Amino acid sequence: MSTLFKSIDKPLETLVNESGKNVANILCPKENCQCIILRKNTATLVERDGAKLALPITSVPATLLKDNDTHFWHVSNMMDFENVGFSTTVGTTKYLSCADCDLGPIGYHDTTDPKEFVISISRAKYNF
Repeated sequence: MSTLFKSIDKPLETLVNESGKNVANILCPKENCQCIILRKNTATLVERDGAKLALPITSVPATLLKDNDTHFWHVSNMMDFENVGFSTTVGTTKYLSCADCDLGPIGYHDTTDPKEFVISISRAKYNF
């Protein structure tokens, strides 16, 4: 059973273990998609500029969009992802999407930092 971010009580406490890692598998937020983006204990919770996720057109449902996306799951190697798609580079940003259903953007890769891959904490489902 997977749970949307907005349905989790105290998500910043519930989703993170004492090491700052994700305690659940991170899945695509689309209702009928169960694609695993990151396995549990793979990513670290960080704060980043959410403005990089702002696009004029997005396939992410409006109910999952937040004006102040600042918490992200961070991995430093693209091979840490279980399933994720990468867009072509726009400026210095590659947008990340679900590899199964193409929903996105769910995160981004800042190409000026080769070890910066992030998934929005609110644009995901969680499987505990």
